[in-house]
Amino acid sequence: MLFRSRARSFALIAALLSIVVVAAIGCAAEPEIVERVVEVEKVVEKEVPVEVVKEVEKEVQVEVVKEVEVEVEKEVEVVKEVEVERVVEKEVEVVREVEKLVQVEVTAVPSLPNLEPQFGGTLRIGFLDQGQLDPMLAGLSQAQSPYGEIAYDSVVMYWYDGEITPWAVESWSSSDDLSQYTFKVRAGNNFHNGNPLTSADIKYTLDRIRAEDSASPLKGQISYIDTIDTPDESTVVLNLGAPNAFLMGDMTDYHARIVPNGIAGETLTGEEYGSGPYVMTSHNPTERTTFEKYTDYWREGRPYADEVVFFYIPEQITRIEALKTGALDVVPTPPIASLGAFAGNPEIRISDTPSADVVVIDMHTAYSHLQGIDGWDKFQGLEDPIFANKNLRKAMQYAVDRDFVVQAAQFGRGSPANDHPVGVNDQYYWDEQPIIKQDIERAKQYLADAGYPDGIEVTLNTSDIGFQLEAALAFKESVAAAGINVEIATHDTASYWEAQWMDPCCPFVTSNWGGRPANAAIDVQLRGGTVWNESFYNNPRLDELLDLAAASPDLDQRKEYFREMQEILIEDVPVLYLAYSPVIWAHRDNVGGVQAHAALAHWLIEEWWLLE
Repeated sequence: MLFRSRARSFALIAALLSIVVVAAIGCAAEPEIVERVVEVEKVVEKEVPVEVVKEVEKEVQVEVVKEVEVEVEKEVEVVKEVEVERVVEKEVEVVREVEKLVQVEVTAVPSLPNLEPQFGGTLRIGFLDQGQLDPMLAGLSQAQSPYGEIAYDSVVMYWYDGEITPWAVESWSSSDDLSQYTFKVRAGNNFHNGNPLTSADIKYTLDRIRAEDSASPLKGQISYIDTIDTPDESTVVLNLGAPNAFLMGDMTDYHARIVPNGIAGETLTGEEYGSGPYVMTSHNPTERTTFEKYTDYWREGRPYADEVVFFYIPEQITRIEALKTGALDVVPTPPIASLGAFAGNPEIRISDTPSADVVVIDMHTAYSHLQGIDGWDKFQGLEDPIFANKNLRKAMQYAVDRDFVVQAAQFGRGSPANDHPVGVNDQYYWDEQPIIKQDIERAKQYLADAGYPDGIEVTLNTSDIGFQLEAALAFKESVAAAGINVEIATHDTASYWEAQWMDPCCPFVTSNWGGRPANAAIDVQLRGGTVWNESFYNNPRLDELLDLAAASPDLDQRKEYFREMQEILIEDVPVLYLAYSPVIWAHRDNVGGVQAHAALAHWLIEEWWLLE
């Protein structure tokens, strides 16, 4: 059997991921795109016969290639003959030679630096898909968060520097014990129907989310709000059931977009009633959504573009080709493997920034705590899945090589994660935490302790969303040496979140998360019983620590609570947090103001403009 090196495996994974991408490799001809040549070893194996002649059989296969023309949406089938060599296995002597594989990296360039923003024009943005229009019910479709931000206002906003900025409110204050917060509503902010945005609208928005029958993912996260008072049209008072230091961060959540007082939920699912910088004028959830500039927007001088169009294009290669040809102006989060397609192209610019966005593998840890609870019907009567066995989870933890995942899945961009969602730049990140490194022998021992001394075969469910497919392939490669044989099941991107994610059919599944502050990240992803707890993890001590941290006015004490939370998650490993991913946006060279936001749920499209 021929020897397969890690370098050769890396090349194989890269080839699989770039099969639909035309990579431009060479020296940069334009200053906008900087190419850096990186040398990566690739093993080339030659076989020399020993006493037995090597036989080569050839056959011709017919390969059908589909080419998609973006503008006319026409498919053309091209039939070509491919000659395939089959080598009959013989006794051989292996001679190994090493050559160099050239990899191109595209460096980000500022968006039209040193130019004054211009007004007018139509911005065309390409997204994977669109889903729920009611902001409080926004799910995981790519365009839902930017839709909410472009059409609605939030109480406060995360700015590019991570600071919380007043938005629909002009100011806020809190009591010394953090049990009461008071907001002053911004004057001159009107909904698109002309009615002023008042304290009653903010109260109604939060009450909808907190309602007993609410299905909002934010519901549990703000359950600490007890009552809401509106002493006048410009004042909102939030009275908390317990002190909470994280309320202002929770108010930036994209489910908390402000809707008019009294509006029915069914109305919001088909129409837009916001106060944001753009007004929705048409909506086809499978094709496009069109917005026009709101001329009475409260931010003076914003927005810049007259019109914005969201195009929904499930195929990544089609979005990329549309950007290259000028059919689209911006493509958010293109796969890193596709960036080579832009190399040497002076008409394409890249905006990227480090972030706490993270690609993960979820292991369903338990179903028993869901029995008899409304809303979890499909889990009733089920036994706990195989990953309820902590030793099996620990085997996975030590079998994976996170550095390899970063290199193979993200082409070296980003950094390894450490089995919890707290970003390295978060003030609550535990600096002294033990960093998990691949340890094959330790993984084998955990596997034996879990009852699999001869190894295990598992199916990893994934889809071509974010870096999930890339990470799945890298994971499969890196854990094989521990006796973990992974079969990759790739599912349709359009139905993945509904059909496979958080479904008992798929107890081993990839996912990815946009960066959140530490409290929100742990609360949403790992608090017992929450609707987006995708590993079904249930640890009362973790839940208690979240509550203790929220109630503490002392920063050092909160840091200690978060240290223990990270310690618990590293030890219990309900989720394999593999790699932090940069936020990357690609755009045409005539688009200004585009700046990738470290919090992926924030877009600030009103800052974007077109050079005509």
